[in-house]
Amino acid sequence: MDRPKYDGIIEKWKVETIIHRAKMMGFRAHELPDVTQEIVLKLLDFKYDPSHSGGATERTAVTTVIDHHLRKLRRSATRYGAHIERLGRSASEFSREEVDLRAMDVADVVAKLTPREQEVCRRLAEGLTKEQIAQEFGWSWHTVNRIVNRLREHFREIGLGGWVGHE
Repeated sequence: MDRPKYDGIIEKWKVETIIHRAKMMGFRAHELPDVTQEIVLKLLDFKYDPSHSGGATERTAVTTVIDHHLRKLRRSATRYGAHIERLGRSASEFSREEVDLRAMDVADVVAKLTPREQEVCRRLAEGLTKEQIAQEFGWSWHTVNRIVNRLREHFREIGLGGWVGHE
């Protein structure tokens, strides 16, 4: 399988590390190009600073960033599959058009939320937990939990309850 080349964009060892770690975490061959592309973009934003590394080498720091994003991608895929299952069918039973329509419905709803609710939605979609969201914004867990409960209720009211899961 031909993979995109990142010569001149990012060091080859970083791309090889992404692929190696993704395979170790169970990503399949057909997923590797997309996973690699997404993580390369994350690594382009990452700047290794030895003075803030706690003694970690650049390779260790990069591997940690890669693993974090791979776990986040896996959680997002798992949540998406669970959403589809809660809607009563397996993911393979949905047509591409149905998935696109549901995604458009969700996007329309999210656009009408408050900025704070949108941020929480975005972080949940990225796979963050309530605890991680609270920590990121400096809020209490109870604040995030209240927002998530409001979101859950709002989605249920408009018929998209299958997208928000259960507590």
